[in-house]
Amino acid sequence: MPVILFAPLAPAITLNTCYGTSAPIESTALRRVAALDSLLAVTVVAGMAAATAPIAAGWINGVQDDVFEQALRNLICYTGLALIGRAIAGIHVSTVLPTLLALIVSVFGYGAEQVAHWWAWPAAGASDTLSWVGSAALLLVGLRYTAKGDFPR
Repeated sequence: MPVILFAPLAPAITLNTCYGTSAPIESTALRRVAALDSLLAVTVVAGMAAATAPIAAGWINGVQDDVFEQALRNLICYTGLALIGRAIAGIHVSTVLPTLLALIVSVFGYGAEQVAHWWAWPAAGASDTLSWVGSAALLLVGLRYTAKGDFPR
């Protein structure tokens, strides 16, 4: 079982847990907390991208560069899924959704030749376009749901 499926869960779940539950007072406050929550999520993903950029660029030798690209893609996927789960199902369920995805992919996501199925985005190779597009779409939808808390009702 590749560790790359589970390693990006830690920052995604930690990020979502740090948000906490929104207090009723925040819905009437003048501060725009949801926009700051979205900015925090983007900062975590951008920080991971910046940390893996030298390896992906080939500046550091002896490391498989596609592993870090897969970790970044999985972090994007898991963060987006956690944000969507937080907006739809609540704070407690939101951390379970990316974990369930990682477990389902690790058990059922590989075919007979140990090649990832088309739907198993976290197990796909770094060059798989569908996994990148799907992960980015999940993150954008999650950021939209998170920032939606600042819109007038």
